Amino acid sequence: MIEWFSENLWAAWLGLTLVLLVLELMMLDLLFLMLAAGTASATTVALAGGPGWLQVVVGSATALLMLGAVRPIALRHLRRTPEHQLTNVDRMAGMEAYPLETVTEHEGLAEVDGDTWTARTVAGATIEPGMTAVVDSVDGATVHLRPAASIDWHDPDEREA
Repeated sequence: MIEWFSENLWAAWLGLTLVLLVLELMMLDLLFLMLAAGTASATTVALAGGPGWLQVVVGSATALLMLGAVRPIALRHLRRTPEHQLTNVDRMAGMEAYPLETVTEHEGLAEVDGDTWTARTVAGATIEPGMTAVVDSVDGATVHLRPAASIDWHDPDEREA
């Protein structure tokens, strides 16, 4: 068995490459992909008939170069987003909110985009359930609300009794 293994070290390198690629698919952080590149280069040396020590040296050097030089650049390109693109809570400012209970500066709950949030008002306002509010800002798990602008329509033909 050991004799076969030493004669077919390329199969072990190839197996390790496949395992590392599967791990990369689960983690998605480019770490295991860089290590897989190292084991793939060791596989190439093994298939070319290189000795075991050369396979280890070439595989290690390739993996270290990939980790040190290629991965940081690749991560920078993958994580780059346009400056004007808002994500997560940054996009909530200006969204409509619906109070689930009376919201004051000290307590309250509101629904924003289908999710329930702890809510507080800005500038001492009080917002009652049924009113519409607008998200002013988000601080952690708390939305700060201001009353939505509304028009109070009164029918001039309507007479008060």
